Amino acid sequence: MPRVLFIEKEDRSRALLQYQLGSEVKLKSARCMEAAWETLSTRRFDLIVWNASSDPAAEINFGETLKLLAAKSSGSQIVVLGRPAAPSDAQISAGNISLTSLPDNEEDLLALVKSSLARESQGDCIHGSGDEVGVPMDFEGIIAVSLPMRAVIRRIMDAAAVDIPVLITGETGTGKDLVAAAIHRRSRRRNKPYIAVNMGAMPRELIASEIFGHERGAYTGAQEMRAGIFEQGDGGTVFLDEVATMDEKTQVTLLRVLEEKNFRRVGGCKNIDADVRIIAATNEELEKNVAEKRFREDLFYRLNVFTIHVPALRERISAITALTNHFVSLFSEVYRKDVERISPDTYRLLRHYSWPGNVRELKNVIQTAVLMLDGKELTPEFIPKRIRQSVSALESDHRPTAAFRVGATLDSVENQLIRMTLAHVGGNKKLAASILGISRRALYNKIKRHQIA
Repeated sequence: MPRVLFIEKEDRSRALLQYQLGSEVKLKSARCMEAAWETLSTRRFDLIVWNASSDPAAEINFGETLKLLAAKSSGSQIVVLGRPAAPSDAQISAGNISLTSLPDNEEDLLALVKSSLARESQGDCIHGSGDEVGVPMDFEGIIAVSLPMRAVIRRIMDAAAVDIPVLITGETGTGKDLVAAAIHRRSRRRNKPYIAVNMGAMPRELIASEIFGHERGAYTGAQEMRAGIFEQGDGGTVFLDEVATMDEKTQVTLLRVLEEKNFRRVGGCKNIDADVRIIAATNEELEKNVAEKRFREDLFYRLNVFTIHVPALRERISAITALTNHFVSLFSEVYRKDVERISPDTYRLLRHYSWPGNVRELKNVIQTAVLMLDGKELTPEFIPKRIRQSVSALESDHRPTAAFRVGATLDSVENQLIRMTLAHVGGNKKLAASILGISRRALYNKIKRHQIA
């Protein structure tokens, strides 16, 4: 059942909507923004309707209030009444927002809410300008719907136009490999080799040999000379994924390639020219690794010439519908399934999940769901139980509450809050970090400091 938050000062309007929609939606009302902030801190909604004209205090700082509402709403559709002017680009980028005049009567208000719910259930983006946000765009295999991903595509085009190192950052599963491949295909090196290597999946003792090659007899088992990735990719692009996992020796050699444009095979003494473009990627905070002496500062600056950050899927919720449609279509063809419809409840479930594994996790979930589907409609029962339980826990109106003793230290309060949050989400640290409003790395540091098992 859809969840709706109605922010309205007038008791009569709130009571009317409750009476008219009480059997169709789970409606929660708030008299003012302060009450709305409190509600949004513990619950998620499919639709938020705000009568800005009834809240003079919030209307004074309308733009900032709207941005904050979008940030706190976790991707909910937002309809603002009493503000017919088009929103600025910054306001649109904060969420799925529709600005409209105040309805003339109660019947029009009811119709507006119902039509907004209908669009939400179909996964459409509500927006208040003529831009194309919400219309899927396939760019070199990258499905872009949200403004953040459109910005990524612009960065890809900029990077492709110049022949410099690129550093791609983002969580695991966001599609950093697709970004790297797109840069190559749009660059002047497009007709030359493109070689991708996952540094994290390679044994540390073999990394140097794989990248730079080795001479015969360079080490035990090196029976013959072998060309490395840089030789194989001559004239093209080399993509080094999980670059933060490189050991010190490999970092030094890579730095030499970037500075002097040549290298030596392992066990060799001859310099070999390296005409390759290097694109690196990481899911770690390299600046922190540099500060902790785990990554060379000079190499970091050489790689960090042009940076592209790929946002996490939970930061671009509007893309989930388009990505779901894309993957359903893809795997329907692969498995020869006739999927005619994706239920509104399935869309809602997928949009409310935090996706710690990002696009890769969504793709795997849809692949399995389509494979197991025995009908023509994809319903929530085909989505993994762990996802349904996670969303159910987040949406539950009966969240655990904590009582903190006056006089308790901040450390003890933080310790208790982290323990309760982890217990609430079944130990899912990414989800816990999201609820607590901190980064996953910050949560790990706090867990270590508090010695939480």
